[in-house]
Amino acid sequence: MKNLVCSACLLLALGGCLRYTPSYKELQDRYQSNDQTSEQSIGGEQEFFLYEQGLNDRLAELVAQRAYLISRPNSGGGYPLGAGDLVGIEVFGFGNLTSQSAISSDGYVSAPLIGRAKIAGLTVEESRDHLTRLYSRFVRSPQVLVALKSGQASRVSVMGEVAKPGLYPLTRRGQLLTEVLSEAGGRNPNAGSRILLLPAPQILPEASTLTPSATVHFASSKPQLQENAGVEIDLEQLTGQLDQRPLLVPVLPGDTIVVPEAGVFEVDGEVTTPGSYKLASRTSALGAIAAAQGLTYSADVNHVEVIRDTGGGRKALITIDLEQIGLQGKRDIRLRNGDLVRVPSEPNRFFKRQVVESLNGLFNGVSVNKRVN
Repeated sequence: MKNLVCSACLLLALGGCLRYTPSYKELQDRYQSNDQTSEQSIGGEQEFFLYEQGLNDRLAELVAQRAYLISRPNSGGGYPLGAGDLVGIEVFGFGNLTSQSAISSDGYVSAPLIGRAKIAGLTVEESRDHLTRLYSRFVRSPQVLVALKSGQASRVSVMGEVAKPGLYPLTRRGQLLTEVLSEAGGRNPNAGSRILLLPAPQILPEASTLTPSATVHFASSKPQLQENAGVEIDLEQLTGQLDQRPLLVPVLPGDTIVVPEAGVFEVDGEVTTPGSYKLASRTSALGAIAAAQGLTYSADVNHVEVIRDTGGGRKALITIDLEQIGLQGKRDIRLRNGDLVRVPSEPNRFFKRQVVESLNGLFNGVSVNKRVN
């Protein structure tokens, strides 16, 4: 009788060693059956992909807004004026029109007779041409001279996981993000594969200052990029691939370039070694399972969940089939910093595993007879 009680206790103890991992759908059903609401609402596959699409659209908008920096004639040279630069303006033969003015935060200088004129983003030569057109309304064939007295504005900030963080001057208009990163010594080993560009407040020159071929038109239905909104750029987009040309992203004075750490992802549920792992440049859901030393017998490989923070306190979940990804070549999900990969338990296999583990434990407590040859 005593042995029977001990065996029963052992069975219960071993059963408690296995932790059942319910799927998110099971959790939802459980809350609904108990007339409860979950602590945090999680969006589905549509919200998951809309988040990704939103990031891509924001990058496309930035590139479109700055296309003039590359496409305009003579865009390879010239110091781009910006807020804080002190500019001297003279009109030959009219001493009373001589002035000095610092470019304001919204990109304007003040000059006699013409008032405020927007020149931020233009070179000194282009500013001269623009001011000449403005003065020609009041002076016949004006000869305008523009001189940069003090350059303070045309700098960008590089922060995060680079060899030499700091402020870097822009030596020409159309200078690319990759060039600035190179000046900062490139990324260090802790850097991730994504770069965050925080654009300066919009100080694009007015359309009238651009050549006709350089004027950019935007569809009215397309949302404009919000000022100071971070734009995420994948390093592979900047360097290009065999089947993809490098993405040319010009920078403007006042931009901030942030190179974040690689970050981490978590793996939970029916894996050998649950926990947090460092995110590599191309880590996918399948790679996350490999990092956690593979699946347990109880794993529901057809309903693995990837949960992602989509901002604003919201999360989104997508369910993937590892069998189709690993054996049939279906597209995998590339992970982001903070992602959680959950491998739920398959109920029938989980129960069988409990029985087998419990019986194996029971056998360990039973005296073994010697094998007869």
